[in-house]
Amino acid sequence: MRSGLFVGLSTVDIAYRVETYPPEDTKTQAVDQYSGAGGPATNAAVAHAALGGSSTLLTAVGTHQLTGLMRNDLSVHGVHLVDVLPGSDHQPPVSSIVVAENTATRTIVSLDGARIGVEFDPGLTDRLAGVDVVLVDGHYPALAVGLCEAARSLGIPTVLDAGRYRAAHAGILPHVGAAICSAAFAPPGITPGATDSVLDFLRTAGVEDIAITHGDGPIVGVSGDHAFRIDVPDIRAVDTLGAGDILHGAFCYYTSAGVDFVRALTLASEIASFSCRFFGTREWCTRLSELPGPGTGHPGA
Repeated sequence: MRSGLFVGLSTVDIAYRVETYPPEDTKTQAVDQYSGAGGPATNAAVAHAALGGSSTLLTAVGTHQLTGLMRNDLSVHGVHLVDVLPGSDHQPPVSSIVVAENTATRTIVSLDGARIGVEFDPGLTDRLAGVDVVLVDGHYPALAVGLCEAARSLGIPTVLDAGRYRAAHAGILPHVGAAICSAAFAPPGITPGATDSVLDFLRTAGVEDIAITHGDGPIVGVSGDHAFRIDVPDIRAVDTLGAGDILHGAFCYYTSAGVDFVRALTLASEIASFSCRFFGTREWCTRLSELPGPGTGHPGA
């Protein structure tokens, strides 16, 4: 089975689907509601598992009363949880999300993991046994660096999910072989959207395979010495929440099967686009039979 280790943030997500975005200082009746575990590495781990992979999520959860929702959601979706702070009573970050039907856009208010102190325990490298790919989202930098450094020494592919630039990325980038960034990724001194400058920055940092996503626009990047462009499927989006995370998880699924970088991204973009047809970050997992593909209901490798 294709095995992935996902390292990073786990949150409690509470999402409301409304017809239009609410005006300030009003009360709005939601059309639908979703709650579950969230965060880049977390959603990626769920996507990897939904496609048939063996997913382990290494994150900080603790004993707070809210963590029951997170643990149950991960268990239901086949993700093995490794809690690096099992005795901590810290409150997990909670993301409050409003999804507007009329525009299929989402607005998020949340905390990240900055208030949660997580150090790297060298014993965690034992979790790399049998792993085919490691993804880090950079929210716990010490974990990301320690595990990526160990993974690369073992020849295991390492992937960085880079949404917006974080200061911690400077220390992580030298230890990852691939980086998939959003168009909002703008290192110091680089204007957001300056694709060529971002590519140069990442290549200088030592990253071999790079992709930059643009929502429903093309994915562009370089793999080795070759530039590429991937046109993502044109779909009627209902909710784009977590689509980038799902793309990363699907990419890891195909990468763990030995699929090359560009082909893995192409297949992953089909999965991520498909997920946008449904509200929340989990319904798509139960609807894979509706996605064209050989046998399993999703694009094959």
